[in-house]
Amino acid sequence: MRIYPQRMKKIIQYKDITDGLQDVDRKGRTLKIAIASFGDRNLDRDGDVILHSAVTKTIKERGPKGSNEIWHLTDHWYAMDHALGKFKELYVEGDYLVGISCPSRTKLGNDVMELYADGHINQHSIGFTPLAEESSKGGYNVIKELALWEGSSVLWGANPNTPTLDVIKSLTKGKAASMLERTIKSLRNGSYSDETFSLLELQLKQIQQFILDMDEKATAPALTTQPDVDQVDYVKVAAGLSSITNLFKN
Repeated sequence: MRIYPQRMKKIIQYKDITDGLQDVDRKGRTLKIAIASFGDRNLDRDGDVILHSAVTKTIKERGPKGSNEIWHLTDHWYAMDHALGKFKELYVEGDYLVGISCPSRTKLGNDVMELYADGHINQHSIGFTPLAEESSKGGYNVIKELALWEGSSVLWGANPNTPTLDVIKSLTKGKAASMLERTIKSLRNGSYSDETFSLLELQLKQIQQFILDMDEKATAPALTTQPDVDQVDYVKVAAGLSSITNLFKN
């Protein structure tokens, strides 16, 4: 029996699935894609299994028939130039979470439709926050409930060992804290469209994860004697995050 070590709780995680393309309707500009897999048969390399029922509440609340905040993106980039649109339908079919998407008529949307039609894209991944987990008798982690933020079309499967994107990983802790403050200010006082607000919310989750990861590294045994001169005021960050908790539902 393989025992998986206790892991730090993640604000946002990524899970990939290969061979997720189910149908391309070029004329109707519609994609049917499997963006996640469920059940014991789909134990992933993180040592996680997602229950079929884990997405029931999040789809009802945030899906197309709810607040409609679940995006179809490319490569987990939370920006307008990587947004294909919102999923038209989300439902569980067999062991898969299926999304129906009609990519926007932008250059990106047109290119993505062609890449699907030509067979270049067949991998997908979800960005989510685990809300309820437990260890199984088999020694693996069971995700019982999650908050789904987005499903992405990816050329390469997401690496579960790199939970933050390159655009975030390139930041210093100080710059991340400044970015966090700007994002919080925009969410509290900005006059953006609903779509931009939901993308800013995703960005906030990503920055939170970056700071959490850096904090974990800071508490690990030091490998060098070089001081870290770029410190983050975590009290200030925590206060800022606390002030906006009522804006979102996890």
